[in-house]
Amino acid sequence: MSQAIIGRWGKNLAIRFPADVAKAAGLDDGQTVEIVSCDDEVVIRKLKPDITIEDMFRGKSPEAWREIYTGAYDWGDDLGRERVEE
Repeated sequence: MSQAIIGRWGKNLAIRFPADVAKAAGLDDGQTVEIVSCDDEVVIRKLKPDITIEDMFRGKSPEAWREIYTGAYDWGDDLGRERVEE
């Protein structure tokens, strides 16, 4: 079990994670975490990164993405009003 000392960071309190704990938890510098306190326990959870759609698709044009995924799923023949002309 690792231990840490609480210190002051401006008007706030701060804690430094020991390297072995940070590595085991997969924590990185600048990562956002959620802190919850209940009774006498403090729980720290990693948050999923905020990724926008623009971030996800950055680096390729829409045409390049369409080319990559052409034929990825066969929806069957076009029917009725959803028919799309390419």
